[in-house]
Amino acid sequence: MGRTSRRDLVKGKKKEEKINSVRAGIYTRLSQERQEEWRNKSCSIESQIEICSQYIEKENMTLVKVYTDYEYSGANFDRPGYKEMMEDVRNGIINCIVIRDLSRLGREHLEMGRLVDKVFPFLGVRFISVVDKIDTDKGMDAKLSFEMLIKNLINDMYVKDVASKVKSSKHTKAKSGYFIGSNPPFGYKVVEKDGGRKLEPDEVSSKVIQKIFELYISGESAFQIAKHLNEEGISTSSAYHKTGNIKREPDEPQWRKGTVANMLRQQVYIGHLVQATKENIPGKKSGHYREKPKEQWIVVRNAHEPIISEDDFYLVQEIMDGNKAKNYFEITRPDLKRNKNNKYKNIIYDGNTGLSLTRMSVRCNKKNANHYNYKFTNETGNGTILETSYIAIYEDEVDNLVIRKLKSVLSTDATGSHCKEKIIEVAKIKAEVVSKERNSISFKIKKLNSDFKELYENYSLGRIDRDEYLEEREKNKKMISDYEKELGKLDLELVSIETQADDEIALFDELYKDGKVKLTEDILKSYVERIDFYNNETVDIKLKGHFDRKEMKDIE
Repeated sequence: MGRTSRRDLVKGKKKEEKINSVRAGIYTRLSQERQEEWRNKSCSIESQIEICSQYIEKENMTLVKVYTDYEYSGANFDRPGYKEMMEDVRNGIINCIVIRDLSRLGREHLEMGRLVDKVFPFLGVRFISVVDKIDTDKGMDAKLSFEMLIKNLINDMYVKDVASKVKSSKHTKAKSGYFIGSNPPFGYKVVEKDGGRKLEPDEVSSKVIQKIFELYISGESAFQIAKHLNEEGISTSSAYHKTGNIKREPDEPQWRKGTVANMLRQQVYIGHLVQATKENIPGKKSGHYREKPKEQWIVVRNAHEPIISEDDFYLVQEIMDGNKAKNYFEITRPDLKRNKNNKYKNIIYDGNTGLSLTRMSVRCNKKNANHYNYKFTNETGNGTILETSYIAIYEDEVDNLVIRKLKSVLSTDATGSHCKEKIIEVAKIKAEVVSKERNSISFKIKKLNSDFKELYENYSLGRIDRDEYLEEREKNKKMISDYEKELGKLDLELVSIETQADDEIALFDELYKDGKVKLTEDILKSYVERIDFYNNETVDIKLKGHFDRKEMKDIE
């Protein structure tokens, strides 16, 4: 009886350990269209967490994290909390997802079916919907699968019905002169009035708008105005709406000439409310929208109090239209060879600020030259004040730096005709060193196994007592375990040597096509992660894959 009890106890312990290995994440979501006055949204989120937590405690799981998407629709899965959860699933941080009911995860029935039937099983994640009594670890029969399909279809129909009603309501309010956007235009604030949201001049920011129009009428350009606002330390529209402070903090964005030019065109400042309308993108799932053409936007004249007089506004439009007609870019350009493709897009940055460097064309000044040069710079002439070292470097110079960097990570000098053979030869030498070390460790393991047999023989023949045998056996096992770990590392090192050699040969083939060194967009995408310029002389080129981990020569 005692023996049976111990066996049951061991089974119970193993079962408990298995249950505790479930690392659960709770996912909660609250939709933005649910805005009834009686409804306390925070309590709804708390209610979802409480229901899921009780289930996790009951099942003796480990709760790792709670993911929340507050005021996000279930029509699509472009939500920060959901993305964070799926990233944690892929990284092995959680292996179980718990939700209150299926509608919390999403209301798009095709995507929901794909997740539950394909994605979650592939990722090895357990999926639990508490209210719907769904637990993929406990199996799903045909009846339960059918019920889930029906619920997903109902959820899908619900969200489309709600979206249609919300869209219709917004259009009605917009045609009545109510503001339906999120943040109001700079210079205005939103107030609740007559059952809707109306624009009213903001006492502080409206003075900035008036100043912008005055400066433009006086003869200053959009670039000069942007620079003036930055020098005065005035907050941009986004920063002001976020902080409420009209004075810009050092880490906040700056004014740009495009922003100023756009404001000078806005009819909202003479009291006309112009609001863009959206439509579904053809061929895309529900929830993917784009703006309709401007002629289909909703325009309500005299919807609110103006900040700028109509005389000043239309005077500004005349000046801007006149300047546009005289713009250099409207003049026919000389027929020179141009390469519009920027192969360094999203790769090259100002290392001090983290901002992308702009690619600019510069006409070649050499006699009879018929082409453009290209340079990268952090000065774009948009009115922003540089808070970093001035950078200007030609694309050809960047090419040379990258080529030198790529050459430096090859196992041999990448100039000889037998370079690939040398790469293979170096890899073989490295592999031989590792293999010798591996053979040595394997011999040690073999010797320890032989010693263990001899140890057991001595114990069985009574030459050593039990305590001495157990002590020596543990030492033997530990040494074998340590050596086996070293073997595993060496095996990985052998695979890495082979992979590196293959990568280096591939890089050599790409770099030396037709016997000539040529840096292409494909090479940059495959091997270069990021290029940071800190000034015109200091550069940090970060490569991808094992090339980044290799000890490389510094390039000044």
